Amino acid sequence: MLLPWLRGTLAVALLVVPGRVAQAEAVPRFLVFHLDAVSACVFEAALADGRLPNIVRVFEGGTYRHALTLFPASTPMVYPRLRTGECNAGGVAVGFGGFDRARDRPIHEVEVFLGLVEALPRRAVTTLVYGVPGLDVLASLAMQNLPALLERYEVVEFLWFSTDACGHLFGADAHARSMDRFDAALGQLLPHIDLERTNLILYADHGLTFCDDTVDLDALYEARVGGDLRHVACPNLYLHDPDAAARVAAALAADGGVDYAFFRAAPDRVEGYVDGHWLAFVGDGDGVAYRSHDDPLGYAELGYDGAALTPEAWLDLTVNARYPATPANIYGYMQHPDAGDVVAGVNPPRIPRTLRANRGNHAGIVASDLVVPVLTRGPDLAHIDAGRPIWLHQLYGGVDELTEARQPTREAHAFGVAWRLDDASAVAHVTVSPGEGRRLVADADRDRWQAWADVDVASTYLTRWWLGAGVAYQPLVGAMDPMARATVELDLANARVSVDATYTPRRWTVGVGLSLRVVDGWRVWFRSPTAVGIAVEW
Repeated sequence: MLLPWLRGTLAVALLVVPGRVAQAEAVPRFLVFHLDAVSACVFEAALADGRLPNIVRVFEGGTYRHALTLFPASTPMVYPRLRTGECNAGGVAVGFGGFDRARDRPIHEVEVFLGLVEALPRRAVTTLVYGVPGLDVLASLAMQNLPALLERYEVVEFLWFSTDACGHLFGADAHARSMDRFDAALGQLLPHIDLERTNLILYADHGLTFCDDTVDLDALYEARVGGDLRHVACPNLYLHDPDAAARVAAALAADGGVDYAFFRAAPDRVEGYVDGHWLAFVGDGDGVAYRSHDDPLGYAELGYDGAALTPEAWLDLTVNARYPATPANIYGYMQHPDAGDVVAGVNPPRIPRTLRANRGNHAGIVASDLVVPVLTRGPDLAHIDAGRPIWLHQLYGGVDELTEARQPTREAHAFGVAWRLDDASAVAHVTVSPGEGRRLVADADRDRWQAWADVDVASTYLTRWWLGAGVAYQPLVGAMDPMARATVELDLANARVSVDATYTPRRWTVGVGLSLRVVDGWRVWFRSPTAVGIAVEW
């Protein structure tokens, strides 16, 4: 009975698998790389030095443009807004921390970090761990699994955080070496990506400034603001009396204190100081006008005539200036209900002093912290205008696949058969998936039949963790037992190692398996102690 059923199943599989592959090829695929904390100027210097040859190869024939990230430049500000397209006047985070006036309580860094984790794709959460210096070797390995993920997902995002951590902790040289490692991992990935049918995006979320001139902002605020302070979560200062904001901003900006300080002078007016000089940003419909006595932002020499400009017009005019689109960026930020009564900080060559960021940081309003590179290539991204800069939070706009992030409807079905080398008996295995992250599994040999349901409880770019429950039957003694099972799968390119632990009231068993994908849909698999076989997936 087994052999006719086996032949019939394999015949159906041979018909199904090619059709599945052809259908998948017709669906647009997007592979998005997030390169953390790399300013456009640093990126372009690395390109000019020939340090990023694989990025050049991948995006040859594509587009390159500058993007302006939202103030304050940080991943929790930028990343969650990519899918929503919200500017910094809305959204949740206002930086690494804040103050919730409605509930009269501080917003701590942990809450902001958890908000970032929630916004990340499920498999991408562990890339935060891969960003720890020394662990980016795991990120390089995980990148080699991206081609397989592109077969299942319309959009695959990979976040390379190591550049940020290395730059903060160790400075410019370590930051550059992390970029080199990303480029090398991309080069290993190249032969396995169909560049003609895959849409590629590479962007950085914010810049990073390197210097040794650090400023203890907490001490500065304590000395110049003192008892007026209610809470500090840089760049935000929350005051006991919001009406004191003008006085506090002036005190902070005086005599070489902070490099910028802003406050709300009215609902449609933001005033403040840059490099000790007064200025104002005035809202007018969809635009913002810039007012000053001596033009500390240097816009007059760019041809600015005092008119209210939209955020896009500000970006077009000032993208190459030291202070790119500052009126729109700061005015928008000050409209957020959780922004501070005073927003203040320092610009390069000075950086804030913190416990974890004394060699590099990003807290300013200048180009090296805010202007980032965006590279694109692909048939569904041909509409992008390479010559025009964009606001980074609008990067996904107009591409439905990027904003909707649709998931596969199910896991792969599979059928496999193996033979024990010690006694030449057969082992059969069947997997049927009713939905994403769920599968019904059965396997059988002459001594033991098992059937169980698995649920995916955790997934990364390298591993998947399954928990299951079912029944085990021993035909030789006629015994049926309840069964619990845990499985860990480790994928690396075309190889998969699985380790499973199975419990029944009669015994514990641990199994180790190895499968190698030889062609699309087909795997050769080995299972301890002596089984070898073939499996088809569709």
